[in-house]
Amino acid sequence: MTLAEDNKRDIELLKRMQRGDQEALAQLYARYSPIVYPLAVRMSGSVEEAGELVQEVFVHVWERAGRYIGERGSVYSWIVAVCRNKALDRVRARAQKRRPKEGEGSASQGVQEQSIRFDTQDLLVLKEYAAAVRSTLKSMPKPELRILELSYFEGSSQSDITRTMRMALGTVKSKMRKGIQRLRQAAKSPGGRA
Repeated sequence: MTLAEDNKRDIELLKRMQRGDQEALAQLYARYSPIVYPLAVRMSGSVEEAGELVQEVFVHVWERAGRYIGERGSVYSWIVAVCRNKALDRVRARAQKRRPKEGEGSASQGVQEQSIRFDTQDLLVLKEYAAAVRSTLKSMPKPELRILELSYFEGSSQSDITRTMRMALGTVKSKMRKGIQRLRQAAKSPGGRA
């Protein structure tokens, strides 16, 4: 299946989710949680927090399925961006908590979210995906890897990366695209499976 066909299928799932189809959410979750979870672990630095983050990402996707804009990228890209943004929000919130401010108390959140469970099979699949992604990261050229780290894990903009890496913007974009393609390919075929 091509990336365009994959995205077309994902868009159909989003349309079904807009109509309240929970099975569509389950299918999207099964398809992308093995990709989102390792990213969440890496960015949060915590397995427990990563599980919460994955849940938060898919609750967000469920609630905002109608807000997906195809011109901005694939459903896959949107989900990864949601994960990245939510992880960065958590990192920033942790940093803020370390700096107490005058007159601020702790606000409690009363947001109920649907529970998304991991079973043993999910965890085995996740391990396979994580191993494939780790292997790809190890074999990736160092500049590509550093650009992805700066962008996805440290929240640097492409302009910041051009200054840090002392590269042209076009080169940064090209290397970022190649790195993402490598990771996408690894996530599609863990352990050599298609």
